[in-house]
Order: sequence, then C-alpha cells, then structure tokens
Amino acid sequence: MKNLKILTLTLLFVSVSFAQYNPNAEYWITYQYTPKKGMTAKFESAVKAKTKIYNKSDNPVYTAIQTTGELSENGRYERIMPRRDIDWFMRDNTAEGKYWMANVDKYVQKGEGPYVWIRVKELSINFDKPTPSKYIRVNTRVLKNGDNSDFWRYLRRRVEVLKKTSPDIKYTVFRLDSGGNANTIRIITAYDNMKKPQGETNNGAMRAIYDEMYEGAWQDDFDKYNERLIEWARPQYNYTLRADLSTSN
Repeated sequence: MKNLKILTLTLLFVSVSFAQYNPNAEYWITYQYTPKKGMTAKFESAVKAKTKIYNKSDNPVYTAIQTTGELSENGRYERIMPRRDIDWFMRDNTAEGKYWMANVDKYVQKGEGPYVWIRVKELSINFDKPTPSKYIRVNTRVLKNGDNSDFWRYLRRRVEVLKKTSPDIKYTVFRLDSGGNANTIRIITAYDNMKKPQGETNNGAMRAIYDEMYEGAWQDDFDKYNERLIEWARPQYNYTLRADLSTSN
C-alpha cells in the first residue's frame, strides 16, 4: 500500500508539471522488473492476467524482455506504456495500481520506475506506426551538463542521412522527463528481422552520405557529439517483445 501511495503521488506530481510545460508532448512511460528467483512463471502469469483486464487498446502496454547485458541473466522485463498524452495522467488509475500490488508485486524482486520519456518526434523515422516490432535495440546516452547543441546537431543530421541510407528503418529518440537524470537519452531502433535491424540499406555507407550531404563534416560532428557524453554512460541493450504479456493489437 505504501508503494501504491508513492506511485500515485509521483504520477500526480508529474501530471501537474507536464500540464504546465509540455501540454502537446507524446509521453512514453516505462517500468523495469526483475522477478524473484523461481517466480518467473508466476510473475508472467500474473502480468498476463493484469494486462488482459486493464490494458486494452485504450490503455495499451507492451512487455519486452532484455536479452543482452548482465541483468538479462536473471530475467529483466520492461513494461512500456506508449503514446500517452497529458490527459492520460489525469485518469484515475487507482484500481489498476491496487490490482498490480495485490497480484503481481509479490513476485517482483526489484522494480524500477516510472520513467517518463518524451519522444523527440523530429528525430523519428517510421515510428508513428502503432504496431510494435519484435525486437528493440536501446542505446542509452547520458549528457554532460551545459551546452549540448553539438550532440543534437549530430543526431539531427544523422536522421536525415538515415532517411536516405535506410528508408525502412524504424528509429526514434527519447529524452527522460521524469524519474531520473534529465540528461538521459534513449536512441531506439525497432525491427522484425534480426539480420537487418536497419531494414534494407540503400545508397552507400552512412558516413559517405553524411559527408556528401554536410561537406565532409562527419568526423568533426561525431567527435563533438562524443565529447558531450559522460564516458561510462553508453550502454546498448537488446529486447524481445513478449506479445503474450502485451496488449493485443
């Protein structure tokens, strides 16, 4: 019950902040869970039941399991609540929260979240399609404090290059708005073919096209991009969608 109250207060505080500053943003909310040892099957069964009851098409949730990295060995799940607007935060989700605490939380060893992300729409390619992909690659970057215009310039230019070299890629960028370090960025590639995470690649190598489009600026832009990153904060993780633990399309 204590955890439920904390979650409710957190979402209330977040909603007030968003209403003041980001009324038109597209929010994605994520939670991460590691089941207790020997409780994975019960955890999955409880998540499946909860999703069926509370997460229909008007309140969708997708569940993905981490497949790379140290934490993947113990089973690490991410619950993704996509494409929320400010009105969603004003909803009364008390019953849903109580159900989770009573039926799912008892199987959880460690839970993290909510993390609230804003999708950077201008840095997205083919990401407006609602159907989720089978696989997700997540590159996390944490920026230094200060002027990060060099970081964002490289990403803006890279997106324009990707539109030429990989027009089928499903790609986007998120920035963390609540739940942790506000300098945290997620660069996402979603795909269905493990052999071609960027889809069909056309028109030559990315670096060559980048230099052609921006007068040989790739190396300088990339170096300045890297200079804005905290050295240790560059992990890459892969996830596989668990359709059986997600909202049915």
